[in-house]
Amino acid sequence: MSELSLFIAFTAGILSFLSPCVLPIIPGYISYISGIGVQEVKERGGFSKNAFIASMFFVVGFSVVFTLMGATATTIGGLLREYQDVIAKVGGGFVVFFGLHFAGVMLRQNFLRELLGVGAFILALFFFGVIPQRLLFDLLGIILVVSFLYAFGLHEVLYRQMRKEIKGGVSGIGALLVGMLFAFGWSPCIGPVLGSILLYASQQETAFQGASLLFAYSMGLGIPFLVAGGLLSAFLGFVKSFGRFFGLVELIGGLLLILLGVLLTTGKLAEISLILGGI
Repeated sequence: MSELSLFIAFTAGILSFLSPCVLPIIPGYISYISGIGVQEVKERGGFSKNAFIASMFFVVGFSVVFTLMGATATTIGGLLREYQDVIAKVGGGFVVFFGLHFAGVMLRQNFLRELLGVGAFILALFFFGVIPQRLLFDLLGIILVVSFLYAFGLHEVLYRQMRKEIKGGVSGIGALLVGMLFAFGWSPCIGPVLGSILLYASQQETAFQGASLLFAYSMGLGIPFLVAGGLLSAFLGFVKSFGRFFGLVELIGGLLLILLGVLLTTGKLAEISLILGGI
């Protein structure tokens, strides 16, 4: 596993934090786990020690769960090592599906027609000798997986989950448990990104590598959360002004997942990692 893999996982965590599914509810979560009202934070301003400590426990909570998920995914992947090529190709299709979902492309009325158009374009590239047969089969396999998942309505399930909210109130060490519940309960919300990293983790050789990937993802999600907890007053203004960039975040995140899915399916990610590792 290379630094590129860890960077991808870390970036995925940041994109999860900035997504419209997570970012708007962060102030409520911080107020929820610290026992500090948002209005109180606005009036006080500056660094909030209590909110930062509560946020730290919260981040530790979901980081432990996500890291264990990564180790487990790799262990399961090791048991299925004999079918690794098939799993990588199908898993790559899933990751591309998650990317298209995250980017909001599946909300388009003519999505299936456009997907078929992409397939026809890929066939044309093959017939004109632009791409080899193996790449043709890999890309068409991705389209088949995406079409299958779309036809069975998985995208609708994901969109419904993204609109759920969790409300309540705790303080102190309870933030650790809330963080662990966040990892389980909010997984459907960040599922496209988290699921993609877990699929990638399942392809690693050791449980430590899989755990490292999910730890990097947790840090990408957790470090901004800690900053938000310590500087909640300023963060409230950031959330308000950042809302107009949600579409761009979804597009970038979706493209990143699509690229990751294609590289997984074609086996190019491992080659790139080896090249960068030798530099």
